[in-house]
Amino acid sequence: MMILKPGRIGTMEVKNRVVMAAMGAHGLHEPDGSWGERYRAYYKAKAAGGVGLITTEATFVSQALEPFSKDLFNPASDKHLDTMRLLADALHSHGCKLSIQLTAGFGRVVPPPVVPEGVKPVSASENKHYSPVMPDGILPMCREITTDEAAALARSFGFAAKRCREVGADCVELHGHEGYLLDQFMTGLWNRRTDRYGGSKEKRLTFAREAIAAIQQEAGADFPIIYRYGITHYLEGGREEEEGLWIAVELEKMGVAALHVDAGCYETHWWPHPPMYAPPATMVDLAEKVKKISTLPIIAVGRLQYPEAAEKTLTDGKADFVALGRGLLSDPEWVNKVASGRTDEICPCLGCHEGCKWQMIVGQPTSCSLNPTCGHEIEWALTPLKQKRSLLVVGGGPAGMEAARVGAERGFDVTLWEATDRLGGNLWPAGKPDFKHDILDYIEYLTKRTHRLQISVELHKRATAEDVQSFGADYVVLATGAVMVAPPFEDKTERVLTAIQVLSGMEPQGQKVLVMGGGIMGTETALYLTRMGKQVTISTRRDADDLAMELFDHNNHAMLMNMVQDAKIDVLPNTVPLRLNHDGVVAEQDGSEKKIQADSIVFAGPLQSLNDLSKALENSSGTVFSIGDCVKPDRIMDAVWSGFKTVREIE
Repeated sequence: MMILKPGRIGTMEVKNRVVMAAMGAHGLHEPDGSWGERYRAYYKAKAAGGVGLITTEATFVSQALEPFSKDLFNPASDKHLDTMRLLADALHSHGCKLSIQLTAGFGRVVPPPVVPEGVKPVSASENKHYSPVMPDGILPMCREITTDEAAALARSFGFAAKRCREVGADCVELHGHEGYLLDQFMTGLWNRRTDRYGGSKEKRLTFAREAIAAIQQEAGADFPIIYRYGITHYLEGGREEEEGLWIAVELEKMGVAALHVDAGCYETHWWPHPPMYAPPATMVDLAEKVKKISTLPIIAVGRLQYPEAAEKTLTDGKADFVALGRGLLSDPEWVNKVASGRTDEICPCLGCHEGCKWQMIVGQPTSCSLNPTCGHEIEWALTPLKQKRSLLVVGGGPAGMEAARVGAERGFDVTLWEATDRLGGNLWPAGKPDFKHDILDYIEYLTKRTHRLQISVELHKRATAEDVQSFGADYVVLATGAVMVAPPFEDKTERVLTAIQVLSGMEPQGQKVLVMGGGIMGTETALYLTRMGKQVTISTRRDADDLAMELFDHNNHAMLMNMVQDAKIDVLPNTVPLRLNHDGVVAEQDGSEKKIQADSIVFAGPLQSLNDLSKALENSSGTVFSIGDCVKPDRIMDAVWSGFKTVREIE
């Protein structure tokens, strides 16, 4: 396979073509910002899993302009640098190269909570302080960095790169993408300077040119520099592809060793952070365009965790390396499994951003919805049982299958009962739309893993309390899931289906369909129906802007709203259907009755826990545990993590 062949970036040879893309690793470093054992364990897992080149989270080259950076890793600190040396040694022991991503800083997109009161954020010019999750207009203006400050900041790249090389880093990557400070200098929309750092497109590259020259002078001309940037921002007034391709040519002239190509910025954040709705290899076409006009090695990125898509990217000549981000969080053994032909054992990435990005936002360590051990490699390692025990798991959804997996790996004799004819639970309707195919991949992965671990599975087994008690397992985990509440209509005709029924294969009557419910399930079901050719309207008790607001991640929410708009789905806010007539639906909107043309209704209401068995066994003296949706209907991440934590902690 091409993906497993050695590759070269400047003077550096990499054992294969897989790069771990830089991602925030918040919560993993030590309180003083240094990289301790936990930080090393997180990256070492990916190196042991076969990755050829690992890029760390962004490291500030200077702490002079953004006060919060003083709590982060500092290349000027000898103590911090010693911890980088330990990381380099750990990765090198697995034949993996270390790339340190260097950043000029956030600039106008610095997270508002970390900006001290009374301090103005900085930018290439005086720009609006921007946050994708805060209303426009409430944030202060950024001040323009002075010429002297810009020059000093550019020189800092040289010092930082030199220090990194001295302790074993194999190369550096410059963080020139996504609208961060270096990108702000490069972009006319945010750079309106009149000194040497702004004006023409050539002068807007002065800051990058000086930073690259400083690295070459201080770290050595033979020290590889990877430059990551977006060839377009997909933003009015931002960079267009023509300029992005011109920048590739200019960066090659400056002497960088490779180009890492992506797209987007904070205003179009669903591009640099591709949501679960984005297709595989979502930005490879952009890498291909750069490949055609540059002689440098090109690194492609963007939902390339699918082995076939990654391999095709290389064999089709669209890029020379592939960068994986979240796919290495869900499965750090990705490369080893590809190399040994075990691609069916790769845990997929759902693109949910909830275990990785959202964990950082709420102040928890970077992790993964489907792989709780990520970011917790040391403290959440599974310990073998001291003596043989039996474990009965009731329910074959994600919570139950994760509980069974942890039990089997710890040494339990595990039996799994499932009431239906297949494992997966509510993952099946969740994965029905073609834009949610990753969930179907996850079901297949879970099912094969369950059989591979030789877990005894009994289908069509609807358990009673007597069944559980007579089985006599040492421990019992109840993961009986949840069902949708009944539609609130007396007329239970075939014209009324639930969203779960529709997503399980039933088709609503007629052409015009009213989806009742503006949550995630209602919104996704509406999109699914439009792709079936239906004319769909969503009624919601909410305001139109609050559609699917349960989506934790703003990248996924923004793309979903774009899809709703593109599909021309009508949204009726503050609207509650009351009854069906022979020719439509009567609803209440803002206190008045309204007639809606609809042939049928799809009810996307709340889920309710199936907890009768839990209640019947609640006095079982600490040997029976309830997990997942039968406790509280929630996200896939909550189901998986509850199964993992519960069985991991059984003594």
